[in-house]
Amino acid sequence: MTKDRFHLQGEGWFAQAFARAPVGMALVSADGRWLTVNETVCSVIGYAEDELMEMTVRSIVHPDEMDVLLASLTGLLDGTQNSLHLEIRALHKTGCTVRVQLCTSLVRDESEQPCFFVLVLQDVSCRKTGSPFERLPAMSGDRPEYDSRLQSQLEHSNRMYRLFSENSQDVITITSNDGTILFISPASRSVMGYEPEELIGRLATELWHPEDRAVFESSAPDLISGGSSFECRVRHKNGCYFWFESTVKPLDDADGGSEHILGVGRNITERKRAEKKLRAAKERMESFIRNNVDPIMIMDSESIVQQVNEAFENRFGWSGDEIVGRPLGELGLIPPDRSEEIQRNIQRLTSGESLKGFETVRQCKDGTKLNVLVTAFPMNDERGRLSGWSVSLRDMSDRKHAEELMINSEKLSLAGQLAAGIAHEIRNPITAIKGFVQLMRNGYAEKKEYFDIIASEITRIEMILNELLILAKPQTVKLERQDIRVLLAQVTTLLDTQAILNNVQIVTEFSPGITHISCDENQLKQVFINFIKNAIEAMPGGGEIVIRLKREGTDRIRLSIIDQGCGIPEHVLGRLGQPFYTTKENGTGLGFMVSKRIIENHHGTVKVTSCENSGTTVDVVLPLAHEQQTGI
Repeated sequence: MTKDRFHLQGEGWFAQAFARAPVGMALVSADGRWLTVNETVCSVIGYAEDELMEMTVRSIVHPDEMDVLLASLTGLLDGTQNSLHLEIRALHKTGCTVRVQLCTSLVRDESEQPCFFVLVLQDVSCRKTGSPFERLPAMSGDRPEYDSRLQSQLEHSNRMYRLFSENSQDVITITSNDGTILFISPASRSVMGYEPEELIGRLATELWHPEDRAVFESSAPDLISGGSSFECRVRHKNGCYFWFESTVKPLDDADGGSEHILGVGRNITERKRAEKKLRAAKERMESFIRNNVDPIMIMDSESIVQQVNEAFENRFGWSGDEIVGRPLGELGLIPPDRSEEIQRNIQRLTSGESLKGFETVRQCKDGTKLNVLVTAFPMNDERGRLSGWSVSLRDMSDRKHAEELMINSEKLSLAGQLAAGIAHEIRNPITAIKGFVQLMRNGYAEKKEYFDIIASEITRIEMILNELLILAKPQTVKLERQDIRVLLAQVTTLLDTQAILNNVQIVTEFSPGITHISCDENQLKQVFINFIKNAIEAMPGGGEIVIRLKREGTDRIRLSIIDQGCGIPEHVLGRLGQPFYTTKENGTGLGFMVSKRIIENHHGTVKVTSCENSGTTVDVVLPLAHEQQTGI
């Protein structure tokens, strides 16, 4: 078959190609009326051809897509765009929504006035679900004798097909079964750089990248028979490769056989680049979410959890399987007293506003409440519409603890400054007063009771001054190697009488092994006396105190003093160690602080845990003695 014959048959073939194309093809007037459509357009949106001729394009476009479509068509009409490629939602005759890919160009007359739109429409929901295009009924190869009216209609249709062929931005081909190009539309000029005459008679696969050619040849029968789409790299006339998407379908002859293959394709290089960028952006986002040390949640616009990272699972206790797909309101993450706050924040996110670093409270799966710093921002889809939001929940527990330590440190510093002034300014006058009271009491025997009270209160003032002095300046610590068991035995012997009077039994549980520490004997005894006396006073009705001693690792020892008293309320436990804070009637609020300072000067730690009505445990951890001792 010669090339001239290919040209003679081209118009007839294209008429069949237009009608049988596996993608929707149509011509639309400048005011939006359908001029001609093929069967695939009717199949995709459910209307018969005569029904569409009474409608406009606007009537089959989803209302939410209308602004985007009109803006793009305006670009074609005013000449700022040559063609448009959109993915929009169309309305099927049944009322359901169909997602379609729309490629459109505008044909102008000799005076550059808009004439009509060339429209290519493809149901991309089929591509996404992997479903093949429905087979279209074959057209008969034999034509009866037409009367003049039918002949006129045929000529009109052929003119429309020719206009479509000449102005479509998509490359339309008809090839033989062996891949020889029999017809190719003029779009080959702009898309591939070739005139149609240069390609007719050549194998289509000659222009393909060798790797893609091998893949196609192994799966060609299935692709062609199924009317499928495929992507390959095609060599432009300038020698560069570009990405090309083609939809192919066999054309049946009158006997039901298939001699020709119809293809409709387009340059998708920009789309592939955009997809690559989108994949890279998604991978970066996934990596950011996955590896972030802060808990992160991704939710859709309905507040349904879509994703959480490992940090969220570890910190809050829910696995991804437990939380993904559930509404935020159904989770225990939001404490009841924060429901109004979350509603306000959702409204702000919905309006496009970001939430930057506000502190609030969230609840773990086990009921534990955490202070968190929340940062959230809305996320938009490719059309700029709100698709959901990302929420970061930074655990502020450590920072809160550090802030509390800083506040206490400032209080300690202030207390130290006050203590230094008080000690120096008051101690000498108190000593003088104490001496004169001692002299006076000998001359007023009948007032002995008064003088005893005065002497007792002066002694109490001296005790407070001594504690303030310990707090105010570093104490000279004379380290000696001591057995902590011996120190505890001496202290318990000293306090046995007080314990018996309060019906309290002191029990010791000492683990075997080395228990020597480097310490200032008097200072540590002061600490132990303070803690054990507190335990006795916490059990006015009697009970048992356990003094437990055991190794902590290889180089430390733990002393636990456990009582069965009334316990310490949580709000009091949090303030333990603050200067001058006490719940005792005659307390100074300095005892625990002084004890803690002594333990820290010995490179140890002290921790208090308590449960109301169950008792309190004081844990003191100290380093074991080394053979070579150094001063603190």
